[in-house]
Amino acid sequence: MKKAASLLLAGLLLLTIVFPAGCAKLSGSAPGQGSQPTPGQQLKVGLLYDEEALPAYIAQQEGLFQKAGVNVQLLPFGSAIERDSAVQSGAVDGAEGDLISVALQNQGGIPVKSVTVLLGAKPEEGRFYILAAPNTITNVDDLQGKTLAVSQNTIIDFLADEMLTAKGVDPDLVRKEYIPDMPMRLQMLMQKKVDAALLPDPLASEAIFQGAAVLVDKSKLPVNLSQSVLFFRDDAIKSKPDAIKGYLQAYAQAEQEVDQNPGKYRQLFYDKVKVPKAVQGLVPVPSFSPPQAPSHDNVQLVLDWMNKKKLLTKNLSYDDLVTGEFVAAK
Repeated sequence: MKKAASLLLAGLLLLTIVFPAGCAKLSGSAPGQGSQPTPGQQLKVGLLYDEEALPAYIAQQEGLFQKAGVNVQLLPFGSAIERDSAVQSGAVDGAEGDLISVALQNQGGIPVKSVTVLLGAKPEEGRFYILAAPNTITNVDDLQGKTLAVSQNTIIDFLADEMLTAKGVDPDLVRKEYIPDMPMRLQMLMQKKVDAALLPDPLASEAIFQGAAVLVDKSKLPVNLSQSVLFFRDDAIKSKPDAIKGYLQAYAQAEQEVDQNPGKYRQLFYDKVKVPKAVQGLVPVPSFSPPQAPSHDNVQLVLDWMNKKKLLTKNLSYDDLVTGEFVAAK
């Protein structure tokens, strides 16, 4: 039985599928050809409460996963630590995250690879802000010598350094306060226990609504600094390739749905991302680029930062963090 299943999977790997018209094509796909995941094969995917989770929930709500022939279970996690633990234990096949978490998982002995960018294909995608406490400083240059709340050795830490550098501020001259819990980081900013904080939406919009000043808006920088990604364990990539293709097909359709009619999914966005009612009118429904592999430049930017911070003990490369098996790089 096991031998027959293996032969079936091997045969499926020879087939390809294409996204619907307007969606990015899967690597190596040919018009008119298609394949379906192994019947009964389930794909468990971990999500955080952030913008890039929206298309997954749309695909679930609209039955797009079923139409793509894949049985998907979406598992929400309240923190990256919980998500990473689930990936390490095999409780999920894959998850949304960032290139730093992908690199650290690989270094820790859990082989995972990014299969597509979720947000960040363009600089304006993915809203992160360096914010000052209310009625304090209003210029990023004034952060020198003051405290900036971030989470240590994470994408937030990386973005803090890169956003400051992009504005001509030496990150080494800013005192970092490590606060991994984002709601606590917001609270300490509003109570002026730190001078500034780096926050993503919707927490950033909540802080701005309460009087925090925007010092740096990542989406308005000329350089593309962050790419959130969907990554899978290597064992899932090998055993469930067609299920992953089906997931990406449905996700791409959902991206089109929300781009064409964001108002239809506004409440779903607010509910799933947990946008506070007070600021729902300030947080726009995000737009998405078609599925594509992370860029070489962005991966190298992250690896260079991690090496500078001495976070890596292994010599990791682009091919260690990314697979082009499912979607092509732009």
